[in-house]
Amino acid sequence: MKNYLHALSLVAVSTATVIPATSAAAAEPAAAKPVLTCKVKTAEGLSYTVLKAGKGERPGPDARVEVNYSGRLASDGSEFDSGEGAKFKIGGVIPGFAQGLKLMQPGAKYRLCIPAALGYGADGSGPIPANADLVFEVDLLSFTTPPPKPVIPADARGCTQTSASGLGYAIVTAGSGRMATDADMALVDFSLFDPASGVVDQQRQWEKVPLSMATSFFAEALKMMPVGSTYRFCMPTSAEGASEAAPNIIVTLIDLRPAPPAED
Repeated sequence: MKNYLHALSLVAVSTATVIPATSAAAAEPAAAKPVLTCKVKTAEGLSYTVLKAGKGERPGPDARVEVNYSGRLASDGSEFDSGEGAKFKIGGVIPGFAQGLKLMQPGAKYRLCIPAALGYGADGSGPIPANADLVFEVDLLSFTTPPPKPVIPADARGCTQTSASGLGYAIVTAGSGRMATDADMALVDFSLFDPASGVVDQQRQWEKVPLSMATSFFAEALKMMPVGSTYRFCMPTSAEGASEAAPNIIVTLIDLRPAPPAED
């Protein structure tokens, strides 16, 4: 899909063939292209016109939409992109287009007049010049909204103990199996979550983790756990790649198996 909304795989539109004009034709002024305008202006600077009303709920910022659309330069009406049955996340498109989609209902067709500040700004993109205002006509065919992400309760986010290296941890469920070594591959379930909000960003089940290939702090964490246990870990700010926003992790050590031989 040619998709300038994502600023990916930019494909320039073909230039029109220039046909030499006769002297008589040259005397006639070129027909002006229609100026596409919008009626309603939002506080954010987006303008829009409802060409056809829709029905139902409106998509939220996490929705994935299916649309037909065409995009033109406001300056001369030339089309730079179009798509039918295009599917993408609202959060992955330019701000003005995302704002417009959140106003629409399934079955609706809107014209969106997007100022450069809500489009590609001073950089432009492909055939879109710098500081170009854009006009899109969009049919919202449908949308889906993913289920909300799980949230860890506030009293189950922190760590109560600290290892010598500074790794925070808390024992959620004690286990009675053997402890891991560098020669093992750990079979784990884990959840990464934001320590402030508790929102789970990533979850894995039955993930295979060779300890020799894990980061030093994750390897340390796994070696602290008996098989069958669940621990919560809080990464120190000095950890590899960690920062103030480093996620916490809840790990269940399901089993330990011999690590596969390293490839040459």
